[in-house]
Amino acid sequence: MSFALRLMLRDIRSGDILTLVMALIISVSTVTSIGLFIDRLQLSFEQESANLLAADRLIRSDGVMPVEWQKKAQNLSLKQAERTSFTTMMFAGDTLQLTQMSAVTDSYPLKGAYLVDDTLFGTGKNSTEPPKPGQVWLSSRLASLLNIAIGDQVEVGEARFVVTKYLVRDPGSSASSFSISPRAVMNIADLAATQVIIPGSRVRYSLLLAGDRAALNDYEDWITPQLNDGQRWQTPTQKGNRIGDTIGKAESFLLLAGTLAVVMSGVAMALASARFVKRHLMQVAILKTLGATPRLLMGIFFVQLFILFIVGALVGLAAGWGIQGIISSLLSGLMSTTLPEPSISRLWLGLATGFVSMLAFCLPLMLRLINISPLSVLQPSAKIEQNTLLIYCVGFAGMYGLMCLYTQGFLLPSIMTLAIAGIGIVVAGLGWLAFRLGRSLTSGATSGWQIGLASLYRRLIPNLFQLLIFTLIIMLGLILVGVKSSLVADWQQQLPDDAPNHYLFNVQVDQIDQIDKETDQLGVIRSDWYPMVRGRVISENGKSIQELYPEGTDEPDLYERELNLTWASTLGKGNTLTSGDFTADGLSIEQRVAEEANLSIGDKLTINIGGNIVTLPITSVRTVDWGSMQPNFFLILPKEALQDYPANFVSSLFIADDNAQPFYKAMSQFPTVSILNVGDILKQIQTIIGQLSQAIQLVLLCILSAGALVLLASVRSTLEERLEEGALLRVLGARKTLVQQALFVEFGALGLFSGLIAAAGAEACLYGLQVFVFKSPASWHPLLWGLGPLIGICVICAIGIFASRTVLKVPPMLLLRDL
Repeated sequence: MSFALRLMLRDIRSGDILTLVMALIISVSTVTSIGLFIDRLQLSFEQESANLLAADRLIRSDGVMPVEWQKKAQNLSLKQAERTSFTTMMFAGDTLQLTQMSAVTDSYPLKGAYLVDDTLFGTGKNSTEPPKPGQVWLSSRLASLLNIAIGDQVEVGEARFVVTKYLVRDPGSSASSFSISPRAVMNIADLAATQVIIPGSRVRYSLLLAGDRAALNDYEDWITPQLNDGQRWQTPTQKGNRIGDTIGKAESFLLLAGTLAVVMSGVAMALASARFVKRHLMQVAILKTLGATPRLLMGIFFVQLFILFIVGALVGLAAGWGIQGIISSLLSGLMSTTLPEPSISRLWLGLATGFVSMLAFCLPLMLRLINISPLSVLQPSAKIEQNTLLIYCVGFAGMYGLMCLYTQGFLLPSIMTLAIAGIGIVVAGLGWLAFRLGRSLTSGATSGWQIGLASLYRRLIPNLFQLLIFTLIIMLGLILVGVKSSLVADWQQQLPDDAPNHYLFNVQVDQIDQIDKETDQLGVIRSDWYPMVRGRVISENGKSIQELYPEGTDEPDLYERELNLTWASTLGKGNTLTSGDFTADGLSIEQRVAEEANLSIGDKLTINIGGNIVTLPITSVRTVDWGSMQPNFFLILPKEALQDYPANFVSSLFIADDNAQPFYKAMSQFPTVSILNVGDILKQIQTIIGQLSQAIQLVLLCILSAGALVLLASVRSTLEERLEEGALLRVLGARKTLVQQALFVEFGALGLFSGLIAAAGAEACLYGLQVFVFKSPASWHPLLWGLGPLIGICVICAIGIFASRTVLKVPPMLLLRDL
């Protein structure tokens, strides 16, 4: 133990061990800082979404929920609230209006706040408490339809209530966004007195929960097996809704960033380990000649590695904690919410990265060093590269396992690993050909560029490995640039600033002209009007749906419920024809739905429309951009098939904040028209995307900074050979400019080759990420093909010349003496 410590102190004084310590600190701190920051961002996204849900978790049920469910939540110390939602008639004197009513407990909402106002169509102020018993809050539109003001009384069933506030926003209304009747809120203590809920009433019961994440997960594990078809467990990031899908994409990018940090950490440790082992050849040789056994050497290196891990891990964790704090502080001014505090439990990833890196990269090389005979090690030309490929394969297998553990899946690590493996094969092939060609062109080299090109082949194996490292680092940077410039831009394009945020339903044909006139006067952007007729698909190619999908099997969306059917003579905005003839006398079907139901052109669907049966063939297939927020439909029928049925019309509109009050006032003259406001959901998605865009810039800067350090370590790993060659050239009379030119050509060629190959690898990797991870259409990135070679030449030349500056400043004899 004491002998191992003395050797370690000598290595510290000579600087040999500092490279390994710094690589370990960089690995742990990079992964820790990014992991903590990502975790805080994810928690922030969930908290913002929970504000719209009014809780951390929610259970929806078509019937009264068992009392045991509330007792279980109480035992887990979870906060609870209840909401009962139903549609009822509200009376104000002789005026009545169909109303979407919510009855809530005093603890509602658990997250977020109501937005209420004392002025009709006001902007609202936050309120974290619901109405008191005997009170009711009405939306401004409902109050206008009933022609009442604050202080007036309304009747709901057998109970009377005093209107005390105008409701601007209900924090839980976005969770049931298709409740399109004007809204009102009352206290649940008054619900029984109304007597409006009777057997057969359509009522939605909700149990809202908030509290510690571990307790919520325990509750979810307990409740899930008990849920039936009419009950649903809901989270703020539930897949299948726009907020959940957006957060899912954001988390995919953040996982990608963390995965790249893990890869670069592994590369840094691999380079540092190889340099450490190489610098200890003489030490092992001397110890073996003095009688040291492999067991003794193994004990010495084990003690040293253990101490290195403890020191590097502690310093790395502290540095990572500080770095994520700096990043969060820089981002705090750009975000609409405060980031949650970092979780200490997330520090495991930094520790795991350091441990796996030491185990996967350091230990195999140490064992290889220990087993080399003293005679072979004492030879100046001795090498330990035997089985190096196998050693690095073991190391990267460890990195792959760590990436899988980090991402809790195999898809993202597999894409990255396949891309790296493909790059490795391409680099080996192209690099060998290029270096060999450079050698053939530089026989009898006398100029700087000839010497530089000849050096590429003379150090073939180290240069190929270095070329791979350069390529990987540049490729990882280009991937992040591609994600930032392409994928995030795609998300923002899916939700432009003027995306429709309101829908008008139940509009009759004789109301369209007047509504158009009102909205045109306000300058409101409006989509086309689409007629809607309800219908249900009952058979496919003559076989009933019950026969094709017996009870208990999952039906496609096309068959499991009634559909809104429409007719149109031209394709609407956001629709693209992929096959068939849209104007033919048949059905036009949305592509995803057709694929899910395994339908194609020529198949026949039978539809029940108000008791009448219509059978039509599929004559066209189209894609639909659901993110456009335009009215879109699974099926579009010929006008002749639907024109004899009563239809109501639908349109989407964008209502700016300054137009909200006059718009609602104008629509109050159409009491039968239903308005759906999805503005809160869209604002939430746009907020998440905006915050993600800012976060990406800081994460990108952090990862590229780590990449620059890895590049520097890569150059230093072969510095001795370059110094030796430069010293010999100067001893033989070469001028500094010639040596500098040779170094510039060598590093420039490495940068050019690595930049070109990295651009190709980044393009392939982005294709996989876009198609399989982010579920977006693939696109071409010409920027990467110019940026890759430019970065390669400039950065690698700058780092290489900087790292090799010693050979140009120190007298040749001193260099040769050190070497």
